[in-house]
Amino acid sequence: MEGVTMPLQKSPQASDQISLHLRSVFEGGGFLKSQDVYRTMGASPLSTGTDISNGLMQSSNLNPPFDPAVKDTTVSSAADPLPQSASLLYDSGSSDSLIGNLSDNSFPQSRAASIGSDSTVPDSGQTYNTTLENPINFPDGFMKSILDYGAKPDDGIDDTAAIQKALDDGRRDANGNPLFSVPDQYNGLPKALYLPAGTYDVSDTIDWVGCNVTLQGQGSGKTVIRLKDNAAGFSNPAAPKAVIQTQDGNMAFRQNIWNLSVNTGNNNSAAIGIDYVSNNVGSMKDVTIKSEDGKGFVGLGMDRNWPGPCLIKNVQIDGFDYGIRVTPTEYGPTFENITLNNQRVAAINNVDGALTIRGLHSNNSVPVIKQNSWAGMVTLLDANLQGGAANVSAIETEGQLYARNITTSGYQSAIKLQGVVVPGATQTEYASNTSELFDSPNKSLNLPIKETPEYQDNNMDNWGRFDAGAYGDTSRLQSVLNSGKSTIYFPFDHSAYENGAILEKNGVYFSYNETVVTVPASVKRIIGFSSVVNGAGEGINGGGIKFVVEGDSSDPLIIEQFGYGVKVEQKSSRPVALKHGNYQYTSSPGAGDLFLEDVNIEPLYVQPNQNVWARQLNDEYDGGTKITNNGGNIWILGLKTEHDGTVLETRNGGKSELLGGVINPAHKFSAQEKQQPAFINKDSSTSLVYRHINYDPDYTYDILIEETRKGEKRQFLATQLPLLVPLFTGYS
Repeated sequence: MEGVTMPLQKSPQASDQISLHLRSVFEGGGFLKSQDVYRTMGASPLSTGTDISNGLMQSSNLNPPFDPAVKDTTVSSAADPLPQSASLLYDSGSSDSLIGNLSDNSFPQSRAASIGSDSTVPDSGQTYNTTLENPINFPDGFMKSILDYGAKPDDGIDDTAAIQKALDDGRRDANGNPLFSVPDQYNGLPKALYLPAGTYDVSDTIDWVGCNVTLQGQGSGKTVIRLKDNAAGFSNPAAPKAVIQTQDGNMAFRQNIWNLSVNTGNNNSAAIGIDYVSNNVGSMKDVTIKSEDGKGFVGLGMDRNWPGPCLIKNVQIDGFDYGIRVTPTEYGPTFENITLNNQRVAAINNVDGALTIRGLHSNNSVPVIKQNSWAGMVTLLDANLQGGAANVSAIETEGQLYARNITTSGYQSAIKLQGVVVPGATQTEYASNTSELFDSPNKSLNLPIKETPEYQDNNMDNWGRFDAGAYGDTSRLQSVLNSGKSTIYFPFDHSAYENGAILEKNGVYFSYNETVVTVPASVKRIIGFSSVVNGAGEGINGGGIKFVVEGDSSDPLIIEQFGYGVKVEQKSSRPVALKHGNYQYTSSPGAGDLFLEDVNIEPLYVQPNQNVWARQLNDEYDGGTKITNNGGNIWILGLKTEHDGTVLETRNGGKSELLGGVINPAHKFSAQEKQQPAFINKDSSTSLVYRHINYDPDYTYDILIEETRKGEKRQFLATQLPLLVPLFTGYS
């Protein structure tokens, strides 16, 4: 019902006390080892946990009465109204179109500024959103190709062995055994493989060991991995089998599958298109998964331990019993622009996961989202769910739900919550439970949304290649940036002089001292092709490369696909987009729009009046507050945090909207650390949708939310809020 604000729906009462029995402790002490993205490698000083949280989740009240703890109440000497930001948002591809004013909180539904796939940069042949139907051009020699290992598309001959050989190179010995026993030992040894356009026939699972693997196709409509019809082992319903399978566990960092299709053929009724796990950073983007005869177990399986945080974006799945399945509690995958067609049991089956979804399109007669467990949680924005059946609701959940801007057709209702049909085929905004500390509207902030900028220049003459020459030599980088080229790239497949010889470096660069370079307005995109930049703890600022963004160009600068070792300083109003990697980010007052997509950044500081849009943000900073919003505006679609320290502090009239997140402290807190609230709101505006994982009271916050208005402070203690928070609001 566009243009009409409807009252927020509330759920029937959930049971008061439920204990969640998850998995048993399997490491000594029950908690985490370190991810160890080492300072000597030039990475952000993460010292992150490896995302294992084991044990028993403490009992909690899923729908507690409103009873905030007021630990400190003072009277402000000046009863000023709460400050509001009047910052304006502009389309990420143009600085001319006004989208919305952030001081307006009464949006009837999600506000999205979307640029079409054919929108072009003036006076160029470049696009900000490449279409999936057209092949993507890359410069020669940018990445090793599976053709180098004997694969040949379009010849009808089985390519399984050739593709597997490419994936095993440098990862498994001649007997198929991993070269390293722990997956994150590959952290500084990334692998990236290019699959040129064509159809590659396979008859068995292709998989790999270790973290940091990228499969790069030439377009989801151009590069196809097809399972042969009646393939052996793909028809046993008791043992579903994948066409592509990533490393599992909690060290499967930076697993990327981009710009390709998987076709499970005919008569493979137990096939899994892609069995996917990635942790902290990693994405599946511009991918199509299809069953030719509609049969198969699941298109995208995320049932093994432990999927997420990761980003699934621009994915279409046709056929199968299930389009997507997620089973584990940890760690919260984020989905955006998902199309699901013709599933036979459910389009999405979520058991215990915390799913964050924006832009869901479905054409099905079965439930679109089937959530079987009370412990599952779904955050859903902007869904168009067509088809339906008279006795089926589009969303059927036993868990918790936040939904906004949902349109359905053919279903008995949009939502069925814990056995109760919620009337209505559309929902402007719905939360199965709400909470607040002060009188606040029962609706999210609904901040305007801008799409992450995209840029693909298909004219290879406009690409500038950075060649180090000698390993550790970055002296040529500034001249490459000044060359006038639109796209600057670090080839994954490169060699460098080291110790008297020319050696293959395979995505590894080095800068002993910090290399500082300035990015001119002519550069629109800097791409690392999954490379890493090693540094040295003894070097200046730990080494690595720092890109300084100056000037007031309205064209966004996109920096993407660097595993670690890259720093970005935003010193001007030019918009910046950081994607697919671990980055150190700093900014100055007056910094322009910031877009984050599938990144680890720690900590993050939002300047006054700065606008930030983050999709799949991982932040495990343990030196203080992880995200500080000092009078800006931040919209987060999917967040995962670890360690102590405040997750998000909003002050100086800032506005912060968190839509889906997993707050997983995962480490033992000191008495002082336990008194740091997870969320702080000081005379500002917040709305929060998240899951809190609490297996042990010694490993988490005592105070979950603290809000101050005009000198009066109120708090929600951990004993007063449910672990699943479909909506908290703190604004007037």
